[in-house]
Formats: sequence, structure tokens, C-alpha cells
Amino acid sequence: MFERIIHIVRKEFRQMFRDRMMRFLIFLPPIMEMLVFGYAASFDVNSIPTAILDEDKTPASRAFVEEFSSNGYFNFTQYLSSPDQIDSLFDRVDVTVCVYVKKGFERSIGSGTAAEVLIVVDGTDSSNASVVVGYITRIVNSYSEDILLERITKFRGVNPTVPISANRVDLIERTWYNEELKSRNFFIPGIIANILTVVGIMMSAMSIVKEREIGTMEQIIVTPISPLELIIGKMIPLVVIAYIDVCLVTAIGTLWFGVPFKGSFIFLFVAVAFFFAANLSFGLLISTVSATQQQAMMNTFLYTFPAMLFSGFAFPIESMPYAIVLITYANPMRYFIELLRGIFIKGMGPTQLWPSLLGLLLISIIALAVSVARFRKRIA
Repeated sequence: MFERIIHIVRKEFRQMFRDRMMRFLIFLPPIMEMLVFGYAASFDVNSIPTAILDEDKTPASRAFVEEFSSNGYFNFTQYLSSPDQIDSLFDRVDVTVCVYVKKGFERSIGSGTAAEVLIVVDGTDSSNASVVVGYITRIVNSYSEDILLERITKFRGVNPTVPISANRVDLIERTWYNEELKSRNFFIPGIIANILTVVGIMMSAMSIVKEREIGTMEQIIVTPISPLELIIGKMIPLVVIAYIDVCLVTAIGTLWFGVPFKGSFIFLFVAVAFFFAANLSFGLLISTVSATQQQAMMNTFLYTFPAMLFSGFAFPIESMPYAIVLITYANPMRYFIELLRGIFIKGMGPTQLWPSLLGLLLISIIALAVSVARFRKRIA
């Protein structure tokens, strides 16, 4: 049995590396995808184009505006003289935020009444808008707190016997695992899962179909080899390539993009083995139901995009409808992304992540059993 499998493995390697285009597709796209996604896939918002309209033009209003420019999030690109200019700026998408300080700002602060400031935010991209609103809220709260403390200090200086206190709650923030809240640290482990899914399923999906199209299926039919041995022989070279790709993209993620790796490389390789077994099983299942490589390619895309959407890569599974949540339990990417983020960011091991490993194992066994059952040593 093992000798027959080894012969198939050798044939698969020779067939892969004989084709120059195949050598290109195996190694270069994962590197390019990691670089592209590593820079593009981010929820971090910086250098927000901002317009300023200061009708008060007082030291207090200038100090308030300075709070926006000093934190690095907002980039002042437009200084307005009239509220009528605001609409045209947003229509041309010249700015994302407009800070409108109305007349009487300093007078209101001095008299102890509420000073009104209008903040206009472009809500076309709701995710970016929510982040921007969060930045603005923190800046305004910080500025208001400084004014309150300054007023308390003045009152105490005039009449120290009067007990004046700011009734407030001091919030002490502690962010674990991703202290700097970089979305890149959250996304890049998921990108590894996306790359392995595309490479593994696409190559395995076309493996059986390619044998039919190039005319070598007849040779396989007359050989004394079982469907299981043929499938295992085709899977082993893809697993080797998968580990090479994992090493490449992990090195880029940690060394180039600075993503922390707090877990065990050995456990990472174990998780990759479980995930790739499930991926290859799905790919081979697609291969057994496809008559041509074009059909295999289309079926691969039909599977890949829903798998990415329902994996928790970009959107939290908890916020999805209950029916979709049930579907995600049959998605190998869901479990692998949980494993990757646990290994990379939290440094978790098999003791904490064994349910994800078990889910991948069950999916692999079921998909492989169906693939073997569907495979027939005959030309369809």
C-alpha cells in the first residue's frame, strides 16, 4: 500500500513542477496576497481629512481645535469661512469630518454654560464613521474634563474652605493580547486561512479532473490501486506545499508586519495539518463532481467566498442570524481562524483550543469519506 502511495506522490510532484505556470501559482500568489492584504485589510483610521470652521476665533476655540490636530488622527485640509461651504466639501468627498465651532464658544465656557460644537461626519462607510465618532468623543470628553478640573482649581484657590469635588468615575483601561488595538494583528492570521483555503481547495479540486482531461485516467484504471490510496497520494504533495506556504506567510506576517506570535510553532503545524486535511477533502469532493477544470474552478469559487464570509474573518459570527451561525459549524475556516488567532495573539495551546481541532477532524473524516465513496475508477 505504502509503495503504491509513494509512486503516486512522486508522479504528482513531477507533474506539478514540470509546468512553469504551476510553479508560479504555488508560491508567488500566497506571498503577493499576504503583502496586499497586510496593507489593505485594516480598520485603523489615520490622517482623516478634516475641515475646520471656527466662527468664534478666540483662544478657547483655537485650543479646542488644537486638540484635534495634536493626536495624529485628524489632518486639517480645509479652513472654512462660512457654513455654506460644508455641503460642497462632502459632496466632492474632499473631507470626512468637519469641526464647526460656533460664535460664543469662549463666552459659554466662561459663564459655565454648555458650549455647542457641531461635528459633521461622512457616514457613507459606517465602520469608518463609527471609529471616527469614537475618536471625536474621546477628544471632546478629554477637553471637557480639563475645563472642569481647571474651574475646580480656581474655585478652591478663591475659597479653599469650600469643599468642591468633581463627582466622577475614573476609568482604568487595560487591553489584553492586542494592546495597541491594531486591526492588522487581528486580520493577518485570518489571511493565512484565506490563502491556504484558496491554494488547497483549488489545487485539490482540479487534481482528479486534470487526470481526465490529459488522458491519464485510463492508466490509473488499470493500476492495482484503491480510491483511498489514490486520494492520499494526491493529498501528500499538496500538504508539503501548504507547509512551505505557511512558513512563508507566517514569516512575512511576523517579521514584515510585526504581528505578534505568542504560541507554539509545533502546535501551529498541527493545526495546519487538521485544517488542510479538511480543505483537501472538500477540494477532492469538488473534483469528483466536476467534469472539467473550468467546472472545478467555478465550484471552488462557489465554495470559497461563502466560506470566507461565514468564517469570522471580517464579521463576528455572533452578530450573524442564527441560521447562518448553524451553517458556520460546517465551515473549516471558522475553526482554523479560531486556532490561528488563539495561537498568534493569545498564545493558546491544545488545552484551550481542542474543540476547534475536533471540529476540523470531524469535517475531514466526513468529507474524505464522501470523496472516496464518490470516486470511481472509471471515466465519467
